[in-house]
Amino acid sequence: MSSIPVTVLCGFLGSGKTTLLNHLLSQSKDRKIAVIVNEFGEINIDASTIVHTDEKTIELSNGCICCTLRGDLLEAVDDLLKTRELDHIVIESTGIGEPLPIAQSFCLTPEELDLDPGLPNLLGKVHIDAMVTVVDAAQFFEMYHRPGTIEGDDLERGYGQLLQEQLEFANLVVLNKLDVATPEDVQKLEEFIALTNPRAKVLKSIRGVIPIEDILSVELFDFEEMSQLDSWMLELEKEHTPESETYGLGTYIYRTQAPLDLDRLYDILEQGLPRNIIRSKGWLNTGSDVATLWNHTGRFLTLEPMGEWNNPAEAFTELVFIGQDLDGAEIEDLLSSALTVLR
Repeated sequence: MSSIPVTVLCGFLGSGKTTLLNHLLSQSKDRKIAVIVNEFGEINIDASTIVHTDEKTIELSNGCICCTLRGDLLEAVDDLLKTRELDHIVIESTGIGEPLPIAQSFCLTPEELDLDPGLPNLLGKVHIDAMVTVVDAAQFFEMYHRPGTIEGDDLERGYGQLLQEQLEFANLVVLNKLDVATPEDVQKLEEFIALTNPRAKVLKSIRGVIPIEDILSVELFDFEEMSQLDSWMLELEKEHTPESETYGLGTYIYRTQAPLDLDRLYDILEQGLPRNIIRSKGWLNTGSDVATLWNHTGRFLTLEPMGEWNNPAEAFTELVFIGQDLDGAEIEDLLSSALTVLR
């Protein structure tokens, strides 16, 4: 069996990874593409918004595939190879995942990774085609310069460190959301990438629309080159701490089957969400037969009708909030005030 190419999609929370992935799958035609979606929260909203693929979509939740779920990733890929005939595997990492340790998972043995030696050895079975980092061009520098440092980090790093690590190890950088980014921000970002990762190829997109041939089967990952980077050896030597702990992030899940009144919800949203919420996403039950996708990143929040519920009688609202020091009671009170009053 020939080695199967693997493309890894990285990028901070809300950068547009899932949207890009859906556009790629819609262009797949006869390609047999399997998808692995990673989410560090308890539930995997991203996996539920992936378009249908004839192969398989695997969800890895409640951890990061670059640390706590690394073994699960190896086993998931091994299972795909044993049960499917594939042309390509696409992995969507969590928004706080670091690309370098994910790449190492496919370039080294479990022993070299200091993992259980009983885990599958994938060397020769798969190979990295490209490490792709998706960037929110409109809000990158807002997050990069976010005040405060990472709790418990001796180096006193901030979110800028994570964003830089996601950029520095990329073969492809996708500057997304150009429709809401200023030309000045885009130019500044291009100059920043040229300084931090001159090796990377840069693509531009609106809503993740990019031809599939520009992302898949591009053969941009060079193991010899990448393994010579100082960060490659430093990564192998360091002890892994879950990113949710490293960056002080947590999640809160709001659930209800009662419909939300859109007018009341709009009034609430005009006042703004709590500032410590970085990202939120999920499904809304607005009392109609149509399921609404809630998608919020930084300054932007969209509510988008996505089609009818399979069973309107079982419609629900399920939202995942990601941020620092989240107050569950505050979120509950905020959204519960938008619930439809039954008469």
